[in-house]
Amino acid sequence: MINGQKIWTSGADEADWIFMLVRTNPDVKKQRGITFILVDMESPGVEVRPIRLISGASPFCETFFHDVRTPVHQVIGEVNGGWTVAKALLGHERTSIGGMGRGGARASLPDLARNYVGADEMGRIDDPAIRERVTQWEMDAMSYGLTIKRHGDGLEAGHKPGPESSMFKYCGTELNMRREELMLSIRGPQALGWEGEGFEPAELNQTRTWLRSRANSIEGGTSEIQLNIIAKRVLGLPD
Repeated sequence: MINGQKIWTSGADEADWIFMLVRTNPDVKKQRGITFILVDMESPGVEVRPIRLISGASPFCETFFHDVRTPVHQVIGEVNGGWTVAKALLGHERTSIGGMGRGGARASLPDLARNYVGADEMGRIDDPAIRERVTQWEMDAMSYGLTIKRHGDGLEAGHKPGPESSMFKYCGTELNMRREELMLSIRGPQALGWEGEGFEPAELNQTRTWLRSRANSIEGGTSEIQLNIIAKRVLGLPD
């Protein structure tokens, strides 16, 4: 389940839900006393205000709760045991977000560079600086993809996501931001269009996707949080 997305519930019609982590016991350690609960977005007192991003899109919002009440049967897991549920959910979310680091079905960086920067008869990119950056990104993305595949094989074998999901989230989002930055450099002035004539559709969208990518280091847990988790739970470094 993704926060704010449509989900199916047993014996009910399709509905919009949001999950919440709420403090239900203030007298225990901060990781305890938290309950994971689902809230119907149609509940009285729920107010949603879209947030317009610098890219021009509004995929995020603020949600306000004014004396909202929700039945206890919508608690997921145990009362005061919500942190366990949240950690499992975050593990899947961070691994999913980290998948963007492989580039997906988007344009090939080498092909894009050859088109905009030029190449010799052997296909080598003319600009040595761009050539080096593209090569380094491709090598890093290949290494990252192999690591993700190894992790996927472990999941198929029954292993649960662990703190390594923070590594995927951090590395994947860093790769994606580097890719967007590199695509700006490759397209040059043709990447600066926002609307109007003289630009291909992909060129008009380039600055928007670059601006959107800047949020990658925040969503799903900031990069700083991921580095702390990696240091403590993966590398075992002292506080």
